[in-house]
Amino acid sequence: MFPFRCQLCTNRFRAFYPGARQNTQTFDRRQFKRLFASIETQVFDERQSPFFNRITDISMAGCTLVGTGFAKGAFVELVLKPTSGSDEIRIETAMVCSVHPASVGLRFLEVDQADKERLSQVVLGLLVSQTNPIMNA
Repeated sequence: MFPFRCQLCTNRFRAFYPGARQNTQTFDRRQFKRLFASIETQVFDERQSPFFNRITDISMAGCTLVGTGFAKGAFVELVLKPTSGSDEIRIETAMVCSVHPASVGLRFLEVDQADKERLSQVVLGLLVSQTNPIMNA
């Protein structure tokens, strides 16, 4: 039995794979696969005025935001604009979990259900486009 988590609905389940061996290698602690993206985002931080930035990868639970100036543990609000014709996605609260020289890793903490559904559609589109070699050509 191996544990899995749906990349879209976030439900957990277990599956049995006959003949599969237990993997003893170290693994990524993330429960969701981060997908390459380029999404314009407005960032709201209580210490500075709102500004626009770019997300470089995203999942249902978090993202990587280009830029610096955030301390680990800081809280921000994000408004994502995935495509020109789509509705905005508001992440009410995201926490800075990692700080790198040119980016920060954010974990989504509070997302309204309607925004979560729109986020799952964005993630689904990224999953399909990044796993289908014909669409990438």
